[in-house]
Amino acid sequence: MSNSYPEILDINNIWGGHKEESKEILLKVWTTAMHIIVGVLSEMQRQLNGRDLGYFNIFKEDYFLAIAKQSIRKLLRAADSTCIQGAPPIDPVYMDTYTAPKPDLSKMVNLVMVYQALDYSMPTILALLSGQTKESILAEGEGLIHRLSDMFVKLSVEQTDLAIARRLDISDTGVHPFTRHIMDHVQMLVQHKSTVCLMLKGDLKAFHELVAQLISSLESMLDRNSKGLHLPGQQQMFLLNNVHFMLQEAKIEKDLGRILGEGWLLQRNDQLDMFIAGYVDASWTPVISCVLRRTLVREILWPLFDKFTSLFETTYRLHKTWKVSNPLIRNKVREAIFHKVIPVYRMHMENCSEKQQKSARYNIQQLESQLQELFEG
Repeated sequence: MSNSYPEILDINNIWGGHKEESKEILLKVWTTAMHIIVGVLSEMQRQLNGRDLGYFNIFKEDYFLAIAKQSIRKLLRAADSTCIQGAPPIDPVYMDTYTAPKPDLSKMVNLVMVYQALDYSMPTILALLSGQTKESILAEGEGLIHRLSDMFVKLSVEQTDLAIARRLDISDTGVHPFTRHIMDHVQMLVQHKSTVCLMLKGDLKAFHELVAQLISSLESMLDRNSKGLHLPGQQQMFLLNNVHFMLQEAKIEKDLGRILGEGWLLQRNDQLDMFIAGYVDASWTPVISCVLRRTLVREILWPLFDKFTSLFETTYRLHKTWKVSNPLIRNKVREAIFHKVIPVYRMHMENCSEKQQKSARYNIQQLESQLQELFEG
C-alpha cells in the first residue's frame, strides 16, 4: 500500500496550481477530484482488507476511517468555501438602472454541478464508512447539500427580480443580449431538470413555476423597455425579434415547450403576426397615405408621386439597417410590406400618364427589389 495516499487524497494538492483560476475551473477540477478520491479510497480499502498485518489488523479500519474522514471533509469544505460564497444581494436602489449587474449564470451552473456530483457520489462514499465517521460525513454532506439548495433558490429569486426590473440599453432592433442571457439560463434549468428538482425539494410544480415565472418576467421587461423606442415600427420590430427568439428556444428545447404549454406557444405565434401587422401599419401606412388620395387630375397626382418617393426612400434607408436574423420571419415581414405597398403603388402608376410613368424613379420591379433588401442589418 502506498504511503502517498494522504497526499493523493488532499483536495488542496489536487487543486495545486489551479488555485488562482476562476471558480468555474476550480469546481470542474473539484468534480473530477471527487471521482478520483472516491476511487482511491475504494482501492485503499480493498488493499487494506487484502493484507494480513498480524497484530495491526485491529487498527486497519481506524486507520482507513481517519484518512477517509480527513480527505472527504477537506473535499466538502473546499466545495462549500468555493461555491456557497456568493456575491451580496443586488441593492434595490440599483436594480432599475442600465448599470445593474447582469445575473451571473455561472454561479447557478456551479451550484447545480456540485449538487449533481454530491448526489451521485455520496452513497458510494458512505458505503465505504462506518460508525461515527459515517454519521459525521453524512451530516456534513447533507448540510452542504441543503446550503447548495438554499443558495440556488436565493439566486433564482434574484435572477427573476433582476429580469423584472432591468432597464435595457437598446442599440438596435435585434435580439437583445439580455434576452439571450436569460434564455441560456432557462435552457440550463431545463437541461438539468432532475437535479434542479432535487434542489427544490423534489417539487416538480415548483420547478415549472420557476421556469414559467422567469419567462413571464423577461416578457414583461421586454414589453416595458420597448415602449422607449419612438421611431415608427421600431417597438414592434424589437418585440418581434425577441419574442420569436424565445419561441424558437421553446420549440428547440422540447421540455421547455411542454412546461410553457401549447397555449403559450400558440399565443406567441399570434403575437408575431400582431407585431408584423403593427410594424407595417406604423412604418408603411404613412408612406402610402400620400398616394391614396383619389383624384382624376394627373397634375395633382405627380406631386404626390414625389412625396411617396421621398417617404419611401427615407423609410427604406433606415429599415435596411434593421436586422431580422431568422430568414422565415424576414421574408414574412417583407411579404407583408409588399401587400401593403405594391398594390397602392401599382394603382397610382396606372393613374399616371405614360410619360409620368417613364420618368418615375421606381417601376414596380425596382420597388420590389428595394424591399427585398430590408432587414439584412
